[in-house]
Amino acid sequence: MKKYIIMIVIAACLIMFVPKLLSNAFTDLSEPKTQQEFTLTLVSTGQDITVSAEDYLVGCLFAQIDVSYHIEALKAQACAAYTYALRLLQEGRELSDSTSYCQPYFTPADAKEYYGDSYEKYLPAVKEAAAYGAQHPIYYENKPIYSVYHSVSTGATARPEYIWGLNLPYLASKSCPDDMQYEALYTSKEMTVDDMRRLLLYYDPTLQMPLDYSQWFTNIKRNENGYVLTIDIGGKTVSGGEAWRALELRSTSFDISYNGSFFAISNYGCGHGAGMSQYSANAMANRGQSAKEILEYFYDGCTVK
Repeated sequence: MKKYIIMIVIAACLIMFVPKLLSNAFTDLSEPKTQQEFTLTLVSTGQDITVSAEDYLVGCLFAQIDVSYHIEALKAQACAAYTYALRLLQEGRELSDSTSYCQPYFTPADAKEYYGDSYEKYLPAVKEAAAYGAQHPIYYENKPIYSVYHSVSTGATARPEYIWGLNLPYLASKSCPDDMQYEALYTSKEMTVDDMRRLLLYYDPTLQMPLDYSQWFTNIKRNENGYVLTIDIGGKTVSGGEAWRALELRSTSFDISYNGSFFAISNYGCGHGAGMSQYSANAMANRGQSAKEILEYFYDGCTVK
């Protein structure tokens, strides 16, 4: 179980290129119709498949969240995944299983291979949650929202301005004290100079990195919850979200320093930090809160239909 939970929480944080999607965040969309089926592209094969909304959400849940979570947390995640897909389609965008440009999705074959014997164990709850999610989109001012989500916060969720450069009023910072109990809240790793240089130059080939490696990352500014607002990289000031994407970090709450041999990277939480914390959603569900209550807490001023 632990083996694939680790993979799921990583997958859940990898909706990285939301800026391309959020450019039309406040376009005037008419009241959306219920979406009964979805067509998406499987990136590995290039194949387009069409599945029912419920089957799509089954695949999303297996790919996005720890499916041993409380049923109300699974329902909340299903609503978020459904609404996110619905919003993209309302803007004429295409769906895929790409974690960079859409959201994670497992085909039934992928899910069975990944979960093994646990697949059948959790399938009934996943189906129940998917059925609920397909009937309960999340709206803000009569529009489906960008219902982003992440695995676990730093104790409060992040505002989206320094992640994607836009202000979305329904993504207010929300307190998540339960997240402080997450077993792997803090993680660390080391990266070689060559690997770091490769990532940085792929992000921006014009960066001028000093010969003193300790000066590659300077002037980190954070908010009160530890999320990086801006950081200077090679003399260029970038947002915490840009650094998170460019360096393939686990979280937008991070620290980077050179220890004389490697770059030491520490992370708090898992994911971009905006929207719903899945870990807190599960804790709230275990205390008796419904999926609707969970969603309307994390997505400020929204209504679950």
